[in-house]
Amino acid sequence: MITNLFEAVVLGASGTYPKPGGACSGFLLRCRDSCVLVDAGPGTFANLQRHADFHELTAVVISHLHLDHILDLFSLYHALRYGRDSRGPTGLEVYAPEGTEEHLRQLLSPYGEGDFGGYFDFHVIRSGDKVGIMPFVFTFKKTTHPVETLAMSVDANGRTLVYTADTAWNDGLVAFARNANVLIAEASLQEPDTPASQVHMTAEEAGKLAKTAGVGRLVLTHIVPGLDPMVSLEQAGKHFTGKIIAATDNYVI
Repeated sequence: MITNLFEAVVLGASGTYPKPGGACSGFLLRCRDSCVLVDAGPGTFANLQRHADFHELTAVVISHLHLDHILDLFSLYHALRYGRDSRGPTGLEVYAPEGTEEHLRQLLSPYGEGDFGGYFDFHVIRSGDKVGIMPFVFTFKKTTHPVETLAMSVDANGRTLVYTADTAWNDGLVAFARNANVLIAEASLQEPDTPASQVHMTAEEAGKLAKTAGVGRLVLTHIVPGLDPMVSLEQAGKHFTGKIIAATDNYVI
């Protein structure tokens, strides 16, 4: 599907593990003839195929190596390599933190395969990097999370989308998200001052980030299954008075 709009399709919105019938973190960014997969949690590849031909992906961008953000890279790889309509090793570009290729190869080794056979072409990204995947321009910033995790600001078509990826509250994200048209913020939690709050944000903190950064719209994602999204919306709304959406699978922004 070719669109002149800058669209973000939610492929998965669950945090940590998928809710029944759902998927973990993943987004499809579309503009003009470019389609970029951002994160690939469990279930996202099935949803991706509702919206795009996976052969037509321009690139993949991965925020970090936790399994709820990367497992469906293997589904994509299997489809590209072993699918009935395989087009051979075309070297789909994968942008990810340092160590990603080595880590994924270890997970692949039980299949008797030492590498991805030219189907993926890995590129290391670091905080502060700027990468052009036309017409998108990605800028990355390190978040507060146990492993190297990169938030990303994506510019295209005169619009800016910021995705926090996984993070606890991080003052540096305020300037990073400043005046974004859309902020997709992780809102894993509803209770502050828990051990998990050292590595994830609450919905209220997501609302505080959106207000302080002066964004146009807030999309809450990575909500842990079992939590009521209406409560998350209410908590975020204590700070942010603009439009707030609780992300759901296959929702188009």
